[in-house]
Formats: sequence, structure tokens, C-alpha cells
Amino acid sequence: MRKFSYIAGLMLFAALVFVQPSKADSMNTNNYQLTGNGWNIAFSLPQTLTPSGVTWNGILIFNNVASTGGYVFNTVEIGNASAYGTNYWAFGSSTKYLELEAPGLFTWNANGTVTLGVGTFTLGDYKMFRGGPMEYTLTIVDPPANPVNTPEPASLILLGLGGLSLGAFRRKASQ
Repeated sequence: MRKFSYIAGLMLFAALVFVQPSKADSMNTNNYQLTGNGWNIAFSLPQTLTPSGVTWNGILIFNNVASTGGYVFNTVEIGNASAYGTNYWAFGSSTKYLELEAPGLFTWNANGTVTLGVGTFTLGDYKMFRGGPMEYTLTIVDPPANPVNTPEPASLILLGLGGLSLGAFRRKASQ
């Protein structure tokens, strides 16, 4: 019993010394908000990800993206430029489609993933190609992470076992 208590005490000590925050506590996301001319569209995407698909001209495709008010876009396309130009956005209500085109919206990483950019972009809509004004603002922010320092489950188990064994040792010693 004494050897067991000694080992349990060492495990308790190790759990307290080597406790690490849980990896699930921080997730880097970019928050997108498109405003202007009565529109206010907001949604989030992970900052670094592998897109659902990529078109022939490098436009990223994301499927089933939840937006404000419970609206879900079937398709969101993000590109640095398209065959129609750059600095515009397009929306299709019947297909639940959103397209955002501006230089600097993303960069490719060597491992095939994509890192989405942050910043403020002035965009026009499809009317821009017929001389319409650039009256929309796309703001992309990377909110600061608020990690909660939560011990890993294994550390909690070790902590509990160490406490129980020390309690059992103390009870046995007092008898």
C-alpha cells in the first residue's frame, strides 16, 4: 500500500507540473462582414483550411457556410481575381450563392492549404461592370483568441487518483 501511495503521489505531482491547456480551446477563425447599400452579411471561416474545391482560375469554393440570421449559403466563392475582374461581390438568392473577389483575400501554403487574409476591401456589385459605384465594404478580422486554460482529461484523472491515494494513505496511517 505504501508503494502504491508513493507512486500515486508522484503521479499527482507530475500532473500538477506538466498540465497543458487543451488544444480545443483555441480555433483561429476569420470573421467576414459585407456591408453597404442596405446589405449586412456576416459569416466565419477557419483561418487556415483546405477548401471544398478550387475552380480552374484559382477561386476557392466553400460549401454550406452558415451566415447571420440562420441563413446558410450553399456556395461561397472567394478569389483574388476572376474572369470578370476584381474588387466585386455577387449574390444569387435562388442558388444561395455568394462570391467575393479582391486581391489579398487568401494565400496558398506549400502544404496545399490556404490561409485566408484579413483587412478591409472596397467592393462593387455586378452593376460595377456597367459603371456602378464601389459602395460595399468587406471587413475581414481575425478576432483574438480567448483560450480557456483547461487541463487535459488525462491530467484530471491523474490528479484525482493521486488525491484519492493520498487520502487513503493518510486514513490508513491514522488507524
